[in-house]
Amino acid sequence: MTDPTRTSGLGKFAALSICAILLILFASTAWLASLGKCGTTDEPGHLLAAWVQKFYGDFRFDCENPPLWKDYVAAGMGKDDLKVDPYSNEWNLLLKSSTPLGPLASDALYRTAGIDADSVLHPARARMLALGILLGMLVGWWAWRIAGRVAGVVAMAAFCFDPNFLAHSPLVKNDVPLALALLCFMAALWLFGERATFLRWVFVTVALSAAILVKFSGLIAIPVLFIVLLARSLIGQPWIVGRWTVSARRHRLLCSLIIVLWTLLLAWVFTWACYDFSFTASKDPSVQFDFQEAVRLCARHQVIAESPDSFQITPKEFDEFLRHWRQPVAVRMILFANAHELLPQTCLIGMLRLYGQSISRVAYLCGQSSIAGWWYYFPLAMAFKTPLATLLGCAAAIVLLVGRIRKNSAWNWWPIIAVVILPCFYMLTAMTSNVDVGIRHILPVYPFIFILLGVAAAKAWNSRRRHARLIIMLLTVGLAAESVAAYPNFIPFFNIACGGPRGGLRLLSESNIDWGQDLPALAQWQARNPNRPIYLLYWGSADPRYYGIRYVNLPQSDAPPDQTASTPGRPVFAISAVVLTNPLNRQFDQAIFASIQHQQPIAVLNGSIYLYDAPG
Repeated sequence: MTDPTRTSGLGKFAALSICAILLILFASTAWLASLGKCGTTDEPGHLLAAWVQKFYGDFRFDCENPPLWKDYVAAGMGKDDLKVDPYSNEWNLLLKSSTPLGPLASDALYRTAGIDADSVLHPARARMLALGILLGMLVGWWAWRIAGRVAGVVAMAAFCFDPNFLAHSPLVKNDVPLALALLCFMAALWLFGERATFLRWVFVTVALSAAILVKFSGLIAIPVLFIVLLARSLIGQPWIVGRWTVSARRHRLLCSLIIVLWTLLLAWVFTWACYDFSFTASKDPSVQFDFQEAVRLCARHQVIAESPDSFQITPKEFDEFLRHWRQPVAVRMILFANAHELLPQTCLIGMLRLYGQSISRVAYLCGQSSIAGWWYYFPLAMAFKTPLATLLGCAAAIVLLVGRIRKNSAWNWWPIIAVVILPCFYMLTAMTSNVDVGIRHILPVYPFIFILLGVAAAKAWNSRRRHARLIIMLLTVGLAAESVAAYPNFIPFFNIACGGPRGGLRLLSESNIDWGQDLPALAQWQARNPNRPIYLLYWGSADPRYYGIRYVNLPQSDAPPDQTASTPGRPVFAISAVVLTNPLNRQFDQAIFASIQHQQPIAVLNGSIYLYDAPG
């Protein structure tokens, strides 16, 4: 790859200054954009789970997400930030199902006397944004280490101007922390493959454990560890392990096997430590999760996936299916681990519930709905929601790097292996999953793309061809312009080829557009139109009343019942974008959808809330 010592006219101080400016722009832009957004659908539940975890030592809240990142979220929270009744029926029902968490969290954050939601949410978002900044720094550092200063600057620019990371970095959600943990894991593994020292092995182990304990998708780090160390053993380069140079392939394979076993053993210990070495959800051994209910959830999702009419399954049909249903291998393994207490029960029930949800889930793509999803969902989502300049840069980078590899037989393959294997494996795994609900699920792929963009840009820049440098600068300016134009609505970002946020609803839904984040925009619209009564069909966890919105709640709306009388003007339907694409809502709210199907919206608030004239 490019010699990192070559500066091509870009001094070290200048490169560091540019990187610092980029990070400041990223942090300030993401933070200011988040201030105008209410809590997204998942954030109240995560906040409450983090608080309960810290002050009650109880893990039953939000067990579908591991506890490590919630420890970080809770680090700045105080005992009086939230209130919840540990003796309520909902508290105990969480052992049976995760359904009560949403209402509990919404009540705790928005409907508890003495609690101000934004004063709890904003500091937590600031802490999350710090992890996004660290991710950007690591992207720039790794590209710099591989190919020099230009690579570091370009890779960091690609990250800092990416709307998806500007949108998700401040959110109290574990998608960006997972991207950080997996990038740390692969960076540590890359250094370990160059020279295997004890300290670097510790970094590999800690990063792998962090990935698993941030989000269960991080389990992908385990097979990647096998694959990458196998590849390191098979390439012809000698491997310095401690004080020894291991030249024979069979010895490198033996070293890799020993390293993998010790790494997994330590990760297992770290997992128990993260759950306070408690098998049950709390220190009380009588607190047990209902695994049979979780197994029934898996069966229900299975019958939904296999049924020709997924929304019309009768209890009798389900019972008949359950009698003949053979539990999948994954379910049997989790039940075995629970019976023998191999892992904390909270960890196992979280995996089991997530496995059930992954079998079938309503997905939306290009005007079509599906229970099983599409293998090409995420490639298309990336094509729709990645800035056009980044897509063009990726195409050019692939052509350039492939051409360089074919011409150079002495290419150093180890950096390529370290940068390419995890994103490819992660992408293939996502494409075979039925959970097609948001580009946030493949955010860990993007940092590696940014690094490769930086490396390719350094190659082109160091060629000293004027047109290559001009193209790099034009693409960077184009990326910045496209991202700035989307401010402050980065969640519903779609590139200009897709028509921007207004064109996005015909392509994707869910957290790609609408995560319940724009109640403040609806409050501002109502302030400008005080004589138009709002009939609300909202999807989210925030409380519209917290933002002063007066509304009449429609059936299937997630908002609490309104407490205000209607104003005399012509009514307006305010409908979340997710609702417009969900076949279940169309089934239950046929009259509403019939009245708007031939209308153009009178306004679209930040790409996520559509306003229609209601029948007068």
